Amino acid sequence: MFDEISDTGSIQVPGPLTKKAMEERSFVSRFLLMKPTLIMNAGLLVMIAIGILGEVLSWTRIGFSPYSHFIGGAVVVFGFVLHQYCHRVHKQAHEKSQQIKGIVTTGPFAKIRHPMYLSLIIMFLGLAVGWGILWMFAPAVLFSALTVFIAIKEEEFLLKMFGNQYEEYLCRVRWRMIPQVF
Repeated sequence: MFDEISDTGSIQVPGPLTKKAMEERSFVSRFLLMKPTLIMNAGLLVMIAIGILGEVLSWTRIGFSPYSHFIGGAVVVFGFVLHQYCHRVHKQAHEKSQQIKGIVTTGPFAKIRHPMYLSLIIMFLGLAVGWGILWMFAPAVLFSALTVFIAIKEEEFLLKMFGNQYEEYLCRVRWRMIPQVF
């Protein structure tokens, strides 16, 4: 096993997860690990559809409109900027899970283990606040919970794939998404 940290800030391992290990995972685990982008895009589309329906059908709005538009917009922009920054640091983020060659330990990944997922949750909640339709909070919370579930499943996968290297990373970076909280 390789214990060195490369100059890109990722811990190197000897190769991809074996085919047998991939087959042993449940369908749900494989789906969540292979399609988080699809799930997140579906979440954004559902939220936008609910927002449009809420506008057309005049659904209940949250009380502090129009300030909520500015606050929500700023939160969405912050989430998007964080997401883009994470992608610059974690260049293999959208590769298939079997093709991941190392653990990224630099940038925001040195402080929390799932900053990209956190950025998606921020965008979900910001979109709900920004649009200002009360019903948008239901899918925002649902897709945020699903995102946390995906992060937990991903950690299980990474523990199996990287073993001791990922355990060491878990010890160094204790928080999944919010320092001192979770």
